[in-house]
Amino acid sequence: LIRIIEPYSCVEIDHVANLIEMPLPVVEKKLSQMILDGKFHGILDQGKGQLIVYEETDTDKAMEKGLKVIENMDKVVTSLFSRSQALRSMMI
Repeated sequence: LIRIIEPYSCVEIDHVANLIEMPLPVVEKKLSQMILDGKFHGILDQGKGQLIVYEETDTDKAMEKGLKVIENMDKVVTSLFSRSQALRSMMI
């Protein structure tokens, strides 16, 4: 299925079903499962009987780096908190 839909950005589901010689409901179910499993990005527009395929996007590098900074800051704050607790227990 992926090879068949690969060249399209929008394709009639009926056309795909005819190409692989399978019933339309079976093809719709399989395509929806593939979308949910992340095999490709797209939506089924059952009202129009179309599969709309989205281009795969690269992961957002800024978002990844931002999350890494937050993770590192959490480690620093946790470490400082532990040290301040140790100092307080020594003062008492």
